[in-house]
Amino acid sequence: MKVKRMELNRETAMRLWSKTFGKSTKTTDFSGRVIAKSAYNDRNSEFGWNVDHILPQSKGGKTADYNLIVCHILTNDEKADKFPGFVANKKRFTIIKVENHYEIKPEKETPIKEASQKNDDETNLYDSASGIRLYKKFKGYQTKKRFVGTVEIFLSGISGADTALTDFIEEMFIDEDVQFVDGSSYYLGTSVKMLVKNYEMPYVEDADNLLDKCILLNTYLLYYFKPLGIVDDFDISYRVDCYHDRKEFYSEDKHVGFRKPSWLRNENCHLRINGLVVKNTSAKDKIEDFDNDDPNCYYDYEYIYTNLANNLKKEVSGK
Repeated sequence: MKVKRMELNRETAMRLWSKTFGKSTKTTDFSGRVIAKSAYNDRNSEFGWNVDHILPQSKGGKTADYNLIVCHILTNDEKADKFPGFVANKKRFTIIKVENHYEIKPEKETPIKEASQKNDDETNLYDSASGIRLYKKFKGYQTKKRFVGTVEIFLSGISGADTALTDFIEEMFIDEDVQFVDGSSYYLGTSVKMLVKNYEMPYVEDADNLLDKCILLNTYLLYYFKPLGIVDDFDISYRVDCYHDRKEFYSEDKHVGFRKPSWLRNENCHLRINGLVVKNTSAKDKIEDFDNDDPNCYYDYEYIYTNLANNLKKEVSGK
């Protein structure tokens, strides 16, 4: 059976994701299935998602934000054009009218259970077959390539006891692993070193998402925290490393982070990215002299969000 699908561009889908889930990069849809921001429209991913009409188009539903919902591709397939009741992820739902729009509500009954069907999402280690399946799953994963993102943040002229700024940065990178690193600074005065890690970046969108956060931090530091004297100076370096298997990852990744970079510091640039970031993100369209995707080759990338910068200037001036 052919199911007619709504054509929706990626930009609109990502806008709806941000409107619904904010900064989250992984969450669950209304049926309980896990979806990942980087897996938009990807049927080969277990976290693939797209956008569906709440009230089906066949029933007069409009293609407008109030009638669109982000959901797992399988959830979308199961819901299809069914109205008013449907089953998704073995749960029953009803589409009801609320004032001038429609909403999806779960029915108050026990979730549907199919006889003799095992839930592959749950592992019961007291069951030998379930435990061995989990082991084999990880065994196969050991030989796959692994892309890891690392952001090194240097803040100079900031007291380590003043945690408001560092708390702010931690919240910005809430989906990543954030560590504080002790040791001497490259600059004079009090400094803080923060190491941000994303150990699982299988999609180019993942690298782009982390780059967006670096640009966001660069904008705030340049146009708010530095002008107010909360920080004297800063550097942000973002790199992606590719490991061909788990063994290489375990032996090599521990050496990544807070090594003196191969570039000399340009006083007019605070954000730098390495060759693999350029190659795998939108940055490749902005760096004209890109010719080396070596992880240890860095490029100046002093980009900001202009509207945000202008608003931050107003905040600083009190206007």
